[in-house]
Amino acid sequence: MAPLPGWVQAWLVCSAVVQTWDASFICLRPHTLPGGALDLYWKPYSLYIEIDLRYKDMADSFVLAQSLLNYVEVFLILVILYMNYKSSSHTVLGTLVAQTMTFWKTVLYMMMYVPPMSDSAVMLGTTDWVELIFLFIIPNGLWILLPAATMWTMWGRAALQGGTQASGKKRR
Repeated sequence: MAPLPGWVQAWLVCSAVVQTWDASFICLRPHTLPGGALDLYWKPYSLYIEIDLRYKDMADSFVLAQSLLNYVEVFLILVILYMNYKSSSHTVLGTLVAQTMTFWKTVLYMMMYVPPMSDSAVMLGTTDWVELIFLFIIPNGLWILLPAATMWTMWGRAALQGGTQASGKKRR
């Protein structure tokens, strides 16, 4: 089977970089918050934390747990990229698992803002729909759509791989 499609590889690399940056923002607070010693490296977050107040709230253990899971996902992505480089037969399944984690973690995160599931609607710092769409829904939505597309692609490849591994040759 061919290695991971180029777009999946690009997504995994981008995902690892962004997830590391994002998790580090949370784990290094208060130094990454505006005015902190590391603020320079996380300037875009000065706008984001005014929309998603969880990122500003030092007592929010959910956002910390989500960020720690980002590091787990980054580790898995690095292993997957290495397996892909070595043409491992486990690359497809590993990618499917890691992207399923990313997908459902993001869905859970977004559901924390859906009333009546929680009182977390107060954790949104704006009611302006333009701000919500462009600064919250689209950026977070990408972490649902791209993992879903990757899952779809990997599911098809896993099905093809399953047909060739059982007997050692391709089924008809």
